[in-house]
Amino acid sequence: MRKPPELAVRVGFNGLAQLAPVIVVLGLTPFLLDRLGLDRFGIWSLTLVVLNTLRMLDGGIAASMARFFAMHAARDDRLESGRLLVGALLFLALLGGVLTALAFRLAPWVVGLLEIPDRLEAEGAALLRWAPALATLALMSESAAALLVGNGRFQALAGAMWSSAAAFALAIVVLVQPDASLEALALASAIRYVLLLGSSLALGARHAVFRRRLLPSLASAREVGGYASRMQLSALTGFVNTELDALVIAAFLPVRYVGLYQIGMQVASAVRSLPLYAFAPLLTRLTTLFRREGRDATRAEFERLEHRWLPAVSGYGLVGIAAVGPAVAIWLGDRYTLSGAVAAVLLAGYTVHVVLTGMRTCYVRAVGRPGLETRCSTMWTVLNLVLTIPLVLVAGVIGVVAATAFAGMVASVYFVGLCRRTESLPLILPAARWWWTIVVAVAVTAAGELLLLQTGVGGFPGLALSGIPAVAGWALLAAGMREQLGGRIRPSPSLER
Repeated sequence: MRKPPELAVRVGFNGLAQLAPVIVVLGLTPFLLDRLGLDRFGIWSLTLVVLNTLRMLDGGIAASMARFFAMHAARDDRLESGRLLVGALLFLALLGGVLTALAFRLAPWVVGLLEIPDRLEAEGAALLRWAPALATLALMSESAAALLVGNGRFQALAGAMWSSAAAFALAIVVLVQPDASLEALALASAIRYVLLLGSSLALGARHAVFRRRLLPSLASAREVGGYASRMQLSALTGFVNTELDALVIAAFLPVRYVGLYQIGMQVASAVRSLPLYAFAPLLTRLTTLFRREGRDATRAEFERLEHRWLPAVSGYGLVGIAAVGPAVAIWLGDRYTLSGAVAAVLLAGYTVHVVLTGMRTCYVRAVGRPGLETRCSTMWTVLNLVLTIPLVLVAGVIGVVAATAFAGMVASVYFVGLCRRTESLPLILPAARWWWTIVVAVAVTAAGELLLLQTGVGGFPGLALSGIPAVAGWALLAAGMREQLGGRIRPSPSLER
């Protein structure tokens, strides 16, 4: 039997790793809705927005670690990897301490600005006080896990991610009782991040050497800081395009609508995430190639990979859009039809974005030009800001997500043109035969979902059953595109050494 290509194995294990929190979140959502109620679930959803916001205020450090660990791994420079890791963890710990001190003073004031029921204001303030500490633990765990990513240790990453996700699920079931405080959710999250941090450090220990001097040199710090600052700008604009939607909804509508939005956003993000599981292995691959052979070889590798990425992700996303709206209604019931509509609209924007920018994002990060990505996300942000407030007044929650989706599509087209002009990355258009295959797959999926809606099945079993039409659609895609997708992509000779 032929051994699977190394890239496919890495993508598979990275996908397995990233699936862990997605499956746990989706599996626990009905449980949390039952234990918390929609208002308290909305407060927890809003806390997650704040937590994710704070995770983006780290100067771009956590998001940059995998690229620099891969650069050091290409030279087998474990001493510099150790210094980079120590410097990143120390910086994040100091930043987290400052933000936590501020949160303890500001949380009650922030809660007073939101439409939170009086009886729940104290619990909301308590969650917001601890959000910076949780964000710090999350960033530190991501930085440690990046050591595994940069060295291609995706099997170890999967073990660390599943262990931490399982611990989180167990903590939620044990701690979140009907009369428990919302702070129990914060404790469960802390358990998850601490376990991920510890297991990532233990599994990645052989890739880092710790000797005096423990911190990176000033020149190294400047290089990382310059790259990270551009990643920070991309992260901030990315926040405006996603998490700010929840804040706008909280400002204009009752807090329960934040929960309805959050459910739809989580489902759309879960469906979108499957192609994104390839990002870390692809970034490691392109970064290593850029370090060893330069820009021309990296550009040629981009073209080889883009010929696969475009048809596969286009078909996957369109089938997902056909399935996601009915799937939410099947899963949670008719009360959550709005969440299904949110998921479908967001996934439409996400699909265009991932199709057009996915491989280009990996390329520009690998060659050290994340500023191009920042320009794309800035356009998304500006257009989103222009559209969001008018549309929330006209169409409520759907108006907010429609603004996000449309702005993302426009920005993605801009990014394609920008990369073509500055890096000579070609535009590759899907062949007509791909679209006929996609149309058939979408029709089969939509028909299957509509039939399931008539059966009255629900809950997690209903969610599992709703995946069957989508899997059938994706299987049709795989069969129709097997000639395009089935051949092995030959890596650059330096990647085989």
